[in-house]
Amino acid sequence: MEPAPLPAPVRAFAPEFAGRFGRILGLLAKLVAAGFLRNPRLVLPIIPLWTRLNRAARRCERLMAHLAAGHLPKPRKPRAPSSVSPGPSGPPPSGPALPTGRGWLVRELGSEATCYGSQMQSLLAEPAAVELLRLAPTANRIVNPILRMLGIGPYAPRQRPVRPAPAPLPVAVPPPAPARPRAPAPRREEDAPRSSGFPWHLLLTQSEKLS
Repeated sequence: MEPAPLPAPVRAFAPEFAGRFGRILGLLAKLVAAGFLRNPRLVLPIIPLWTRLNRAARRCERLMAHLAAGHLPKPRKPRAPSSVSPGPSGPPPSGPALPTGRGWLVRELGSEATCYGSQMQSLLAEPAAVELLRLAPTANRIVNPILRMLGIGPYAPRQRPVRPAPAPLPVAVPPPAPARPRAPAPRREEDAPRSSGFPWHLLLTQSEKLS
């Protein structure tokens, strides 16, 4: 049974992924050469690490070229366990063994290596890259060792549940202010009580006479 064809967006993104992945590793390899030369303890691992980074970039480029052409790599067959241990006549190691602890490269190079790790995380978090790594598990075997030395891997994108936006809080409406008592309207002059022409002087005169 032949595998399903790759989606067109994944095929179109494969060369871009290879280019960006290779640029990050190339800059990281230059940082390794400059940073390790300043530390006599790290001079010997320069060439093995440089080789590993460049080899990972070339493997990724070849794999992405196959994906761009619509060809998925064939899954590897599990190796049968071998009881024969390699004898002393085997090929000599190509160089000193590199550290295997998670994040060891960041511990040796500091914030500059962290910067390249952030760029790698941004690349792998893009939706097209997530789909690419899902459809081509072979790419994970190239990417994860690099992420381990940067303290990131292994890469396994998680589907975060979308949380609904919280409902807006009700706005408290202040109670209406009590109505102020209205001041009485000023009395107009025409409303003042008048005598209506009554002769008050006569009343006063009669009161004086009676007294």
